[in-house]
Amino acid sequence: MTKIIIIPGSSREGSFNRKLASSIAKSIESHGATATEVNLSDYPMPIFNEDWESENGAPAEAKALAQLIAEHQGVVFVTPEYNASLPPLLKNTIDWLSRGVGVKVYQDRVFALAACSPGGLGGIRCLSHLRDVLLNVGAEMITPQIAVGQANTAFNEDMTLSNERTAGMLDGLSATLVGRIKSASAT
Repeated sequence: MTKIIIIPGSSREGSFNRKLASSIAKSIESHGATATEVNLSDYPMPIFNEDWESENGAPAEAKALAQLIAEHQGVVFVTPEYNASLPPLLKNTIDWLSRGVGVKVYQDRVFALAACSPGGLGGIRCLSHLRDVLLNVGAEMITPQIAVGQANTAFNEDMTLSNERTAGMLDGLSATLVGRIKSASAT
């Protein structure tokens, strides 16, 4: 069974990105894969610092999240945009997962990106930064990505996207991600 983990870069209650994560999960499951949503509040980690790391090693929470990711063939990062870039919660998580956590998190799985924002651009500016960071740590990325603007009106009550064009883009992202994973598993 194809398993994909979805990690929102916001842990805020009512987060638009957590809503988008739920939409992505539904879409992925409609393509025959299993989706697991994660809340980074369940994995609190100190701000990355090499002195802290040399004294303590990687945090247990980073190791636990890395192990959970290792059980999946795909990862979707869903991010808010902070000052046209990544939020500190997501960047810190990515940094810790690139350290000595016992699992090569960024290898042997396929990554996809999504963003959501109340603004008109939907967080698109931070997606190129996120893509650069993930490519630098060796992640395999799919090309389709989604940025959902006007987030306060973007969701139906069932957490699906209300805009038909955006919903179609989400379906394309999910189909590509699931398809890439299945084709990689077949070889």
